[in-house]
Amino acid sequence: MTSNGHQSGKPLRAGDPRELGGHRITARLGRGGMGTVYLAQDPSGRPVAVKLIHPDLADDESFRLRFAREVESARRVARFSTAGVIDARLEGDPLYIVSEYVPGPNLDEAVREGGPMTGGTLEGLAMGVAAALTAIHGSGVVHRDLKPANVLLSPVGPKVIDFGIARALDDSGGGVTRSSQLMGTPSYMAPELLMGERPTAAADIFAWGCLVAFAGRGEAPFDAASVHAVLHNITTAPPRLEGLDPALHDLVAAALDKDPSRRPTSQRILARLTGQEDPAESEVRRTISDSWELPVGSPVPGTPPVPDTPPHGGTPPGGRTAHPFDPGARGPGGGHVPPPPHDRGVPRNGDGQVPPTLYEQGFHGPGDGRVPPTHRVPTGHSTPPFDQPAHRAHTGPGDPVPPHRGTDGGRGGAPGGRRLLALGAGAGALVLVAGVGAVVLLNRSPEVPPSSSLYKDDFSTNPNWNSQIREEGLSDGYWADQRGYLLTLEPTDISDSRAELVPLSVSDEEPLPASVVVSATAYAVQGPEAGLFGVRCWNNFDEDDNRSQYEALVRFDGGAELRRMNENGGNQVVADVGAVGSFEPYPVVAAEVRDEGYEAGEPYSFDAEAVPLNTVTLSCRYHDADAEGGERMELSMWVNDEHVLSYTDEEPLPDNAEDVDERRQSGMVLRPGPGLESLGVLFTDFYVGEIAEEGAR
Repeated sequence: MTSNGHQSGKPLRAGDPRELGGHRITARLGRGGMGTVYLAQDPSGRPVAVKLIHPDLADDESFRLRFAREVESARRVARFSTAGVIDARLEGDPLYIVSEYVPGPNLDEAVREGGPMTGGTLEGLAMGVAAALTAIHGSGVVHRDLKPANVLLSPVGPKVIDFGIARALDDSGGGVTRSSQLMGTPSYMAPELLMGERPTAAADIFAWGCLVAFAGRGEAPFDAASVHAVLHNITTAPPRLEGLDPALHDLVAAALDKDPSRRPTSQRILARLTGQEDPAESEVRRTISDSWELPVGSPVPGTPPVPDTPPHGGTPPGGRTAHPFDPGARGPGGGHVPPPPHDRGVPRNGDGQVPPTLYEQGFHGPGDGRVPPTHRVPTGHSTPPFDQPAHRAHTGPGDPVPPHRGTDGGRGGAPGGRRLLALGAGAGALVLVAGVGAVVLLNRSPEVPPSSSLYKDDFSTNPNWNSQIREEGLSDGYWADQRGYLLTLEPTDISDSRAELVPLSVSDEEPLPASVVVSATAYAVQGPEAGLFGVRCWNNFDEDDNRSQYEALVRFDGGAELRRMNENGGNQVVADVGAVGSFEPYPVVAAEVRDEGYEAGEPYSFDAEAVPLNTVTLSCRYHDADAEGGERMELSMWVNDEHVLSYTDEEPLPDNAEDVDERRQSGMVLRPGPGLESLGVLFTDFYVGEIAEEGAR
């Protein structure tokens, strides 16, 4: 096991475990699509990484079986350039997996902070990852998700993590999982995977070639400004390897052959790199050790811990420490400065400019035709982090659009089983089949669709949704002083959510439109990082008063998810992402963005004009049985104009309420995470609009 020096991490929060299976939990390291990762000490005092599986996954018995199978497979992998699996709980609750803790950044962070690798360090990386693949493949395991975020740079060489575990999210063992690179830009996926073939060792070799090219050039060989272009490049274009070390060029090019049968094996790669036909493990270790240099910014054993709150709100010294399950969500410059105060501004509305879409990496900067600010919008990153699309809601002239973040500088389960299979690689939209009756459409609609306003409010006055006015310590409701609508949820509340439905007027015979855009802007006032807020659509009460609806939810810590909720048929997270690049951190869970006036014990004392805001937008497109393609509900979600998730339900939720005004309702919602903490969210803008497009009935 490698030395870990002085570990760092975020402080534990209420609701976090303090001990799991004899491992003392000491800090939070990160959160990904499968669970939350903690730094811990085993009974002997050794540092380890413990991944606690999300409850919604652990409740799925089929997931448990796959998880146990993949953990046992991972345990068989030799600890040679890999972070080994040490322990796991495979039965009972909670589920978790314990892995070797590795100090150092992941490859993505190191390259983006320190630039491309060269010379012996690059060769050591190539050799170390190939050695890890040899150990993994030799145990009968396919990694399936090899990418820079899954390679940690330790003081003694690279360490590959998360091998095979992602397969537990795949119902059948084939296709692509929801935690795979495909959920971002599929820059490291072999072309045969995009065509729906089963992952093999050859697919890992293709990813190895992409990874080494990224390390040596600073960009992956098939990168492009859009998902569609990346898919096209992977399947049809030659790799871009200009500037790659000549000593590795031919080997990387061979690994990137479109035909998996012509790619070298990991053993052949090692033979080429060492100059020996069948190099011994000791020889490979010695070669890596002789050439390896710790990249700039990597933590060294014995260095002091990274402070939880960097001085002046800057980036922690030495960058962010990675670990075996680190989702690597924030990229370089992980520290944040408090956002500046921002104005109430109206969204741009049909100014004749074509905005950037998913197919164009856009930049939001000044001089873009903004109109004078009149209401609050959240700030955002001026440019998107790597692999995060940037786009703006776009409508035709005069069409209302939902509230969205400003650009004034500043920071910038399907029902049943889940089987995700990549289809249609040459098409404009990438499709994932997610079990019977459900399809996940990645980037189906990069822009918020044009809509005609049905209702919008910036809460500058009481919307009179009900008679409730916020009374401190007594109730939530309209909060005049902060010009917003406050929703709260207490641990003692019987309900597992708190929602307000917009009281739209309808006729006695006609329900609300079937296809709508719903959007809300909000500030998380109080609660844990696993708390959730968002919007809902298609809210319905059946004859037995069972509620059903779709929801787009943002976690207080920056994750996002789409839910299919049905009191009569089960509630499921049908799509999620561990981190959204454009998300503005909230002081309640991110100490690094707290200004001098923030008091942790007084969360409701704040200046509403100066707090960070985030906007969640949900489009719900219903197609009836007569539509081309049949009946379905298409959902797309944006956070601060960044398209993050899509999902198509081919068995739409009911639309059968007896009272017409109880059909197709929209509103705002608040949901708790695990633990017993009070939650509070201030909504500052809300919008509902009807989507007018052919085929949506």
